[in-house]
Amino acid sequence: MSVLRLLVKRIALGLVAAWAVLTVTFLAFTTSRDWVAGGIEGTMRYEGASEAEVELALEEYLAIHGLDRPLWEQYVDWIGSMLTLDWGRAFFIDGESGSEATLFEPGAPVFQMVIEATARTVLYVGPALVLALAAGTAIGLYAASNPKGRLANSSSGTTYLLFAVPNFWIGGMALSLAAAGRLPDSTLVFEHLLPITLTATTLLGAYVSYARAHALEYASAEFVTLVRAKGAGPIRVARHVLRNAAIPLFSMVFTEALALLVLTVFVIESLFTIEGFGLLLFEAVQLRDLPVVLGCTLVIIAVGIAGNVVQDLTYTILDPRVDTDSR
Repeated sequence: MSVLRLLVKRIALGLVAAWAVLTVTFLAFTTSRDWVAGGIEGTMRYEGASEAEVELALEEYLAIHGLDRPLWEQYVDWIGSMLTLDWGRAFFIDGESGSEATLFEPGAPVFQMVIEATARTVLYVGPALVLALAAGTAIGLYAASNPKGRLANSSSGTTYLLFAVPNFWIGGMALSLAAAGRLPDSTLVFEHLLPITLTATTLLGAYVSYARAHALEYASAEFVTLVRAKGAGPIRVARHVLRNAAIPLFSMVFTEALALLVLTVFVIESLFTIEGFGLLLFEAVQLRDLPVVLGCTLVIIAVGIAGNVVQDLTYTILDPRVDTDSR
């Protein structure tokens, strides 16, 4: 199968997956209890509003957001808008949910809002991913090449310890120290350095484990023994081992890493109040902002599809013998 046909196949499957996931998300929101409407009703009844006033307020709420239309009409409208990237405007209307005001602008264009929030997330996720991949691969290769060395054991142990310690606890302690004046309370630290560090440590343990496990498979292989016999140094040997272990390692980068990152950004952005993708999606769910939720869902699907395509292309580059028709 040619690379072009592979890309077309992946994109077609991605569109089907996007439609299915968006449909499930739409039905989950539209058929479940509307807690925003419940909050409006509860607040008005507590304030002594009459039954007619409550019904009028609920009717206005549904009409403003187009939720008073037949379900099939809403479905065709929203799914069509998502797939054509015409995502409309956000619902975010302060006070409707009875909660604190949102960090994001009410009525803003959803596409622009989601893209800007995603860009803020990429500013710390991108460097963290590169840092974790580079450090994890290096530590894993070293540990596989020197399985009985103290430095290899200590570095692996430290990595797993950082992976085990909850990043929200470390972040919370840093915020407490900053509030007490024992740590500089700066934008650079809390919007860049700490998010990058905590995200990287979340991924680092998995990268070290995978790199070490797959490198061990080749560390004692015949071709590695031959390379050593020819007088190759540790770096050259490591390059040969890495090239053969890279395919399963990159597979983990574009699959399991995505799941870890999706969970991590919610914690990091809620903790440090970074107006990124995770915090945007969290608030959108709280306020039942359907266009924003669907837009964020589509971004996650798009990242997954892009990662899958890059993974296939990486397979072909790393080992041309891999048959693209089998995937």
